Amino acid sequence: MKKKSLQKMSRLFASAVLVGTMCLGNVANVNAADTPATWKPTDTPSAAITVEYKMGNDVVTPENDVSFIFDKISAPEGMTKDDMPAISVTNVKFDAGKDEIKDTTVSDIKVLRKQSDNFLASFKTAMDNSSTNMTTGTYEYTVKSTSNVTKTKEKDVFTASSAEYKLDIFVAQDPNGKLYIKGLSIVNTKNDAGTDTGNNAKVDGKPGSKEDGIESNFSGLKFVNEYVAKAGNVVEPTDPTKPDPEDPSTYAFKVTNNVVNPKDQVGDFKYTMTVTKPAGITTADSSYVYFVNGEKKSGNYGDVVTFTLPAGKNMMIQSCYAGSKVTVDQQGVANWTATAKTVFNGKEDSSTLTAAVGKNLKVEGKTLGQNENKVDYTNTYKDVTVTGIIVNNFPFIIMIAIAVVAFAGIVAMNSKKRMNRR
Repeated sequence: MKKKSLQKMSRLFASAVLVGTMCLGNVANVNAADTPATWKPTDTPSAAITVEYKMGNDVVTPENDVSFIFDKISAPEGMTKDDMPAISVTNVKFDAGKDEIKDTTVSDIKVLRKQSDNFLASFKTAMDNSSTNMTTGTYEYTVKSTSNVTKTKEKDVFTASSAEYKLDIFVAQDPNGKLYIKGLSIVNTKNDAGTDTGNNAKVDGKPGSKEDGIESNFSGLKFVNEYVAKAGNVVEPTDPTKPDPEDPSTYAFKVTNNVVNPKDQVGDFKYTMTVTKPAGITTADSSYVYFVNGEKKSGNYGDVVTFTLPAGKNMMIQSCYAGSKVTVDQQGVANWTATAKTVFNGKEDSSTLTAAVGKNLKVEGKTLGQNENKVDYTNTYKDVTVTGIIVNNFPFIIMIAIAVVAFAGIVAMNSKKRMNRR
């Protein structure tokens, strides 16, 4: 009995030790994530800034030159803010028309990322060159960004990051009395919208590998810029209720109903359409304007809209966010066949979409670019000639024809006999 009790207690003790070890490990990990970066006197301290640049797919990247402002907040005891080193780092620049360091894991929108040089380098240089005006202690700064963007179109919307970070640089002395950067604490105090975060969570500013543009491969000290481009007529024309179907610059998307061989048929077709704005884009209206046969209407992104087009007429979205996804579905009509040719972002699809007689024809999940976007439906009425009765009666017609010929022959023979008798 005593032996069994001892074995049971041993197992319980071992379990407790194991659980305790796991808990300690988890606590250690949490603390490690919240611990400032630290360096030895012989290390080269480094920290970088990430700039994330978001926009819709198929949007041509506008030039964006991002600079950084480091403000002095407080110095160690015995120093003034004026004695603190000025921190500077080279701008992060995105070139026009280039998708440099694109995040390959994101498909709904285009995300570009770039990383600055080591911003601690300027502080270290100033500290190494300093003789008596610097000392050990904590040097507190804030850092924010400013962006200079060249817009593609006047009414495109660019939103610069209003994020802010607090930097605490810890300076110590090595055994030889030389100052060195011992640690760095980074706290995100304002988010990209400029709102106080209300937390003291530390950010890892360690430079990343920058591979594939993936977020985890970059410094956690980041500023997010957002460019929302418009497709279509972003500058109001003289008569905004009449976009020109012959001028692609006056519309963002066009659907046309072309009718062939209608005969006595009306040729009207019904459509459903859904436009979804680019995922992850926050600066965006909830609605767009479109026109059906010249009549102005309003639709909401993500909602299904329904419209009918008579023969030869069209629907045009005047303007919407470039990078939006569109799906349009033409309802099938009995005895009609449908085909469709598509052009998106100025590129015509080499293949033609087709549907069986009386079936729907859907164009699904296409991206609206900054260049021409349209779907041209061609609907053909299949006029079936009724020939079955003629074919089925053909033997009887032949028999009648033979009878007529035979009767004519008999009449002719009788006429000849009568003439001979005379």
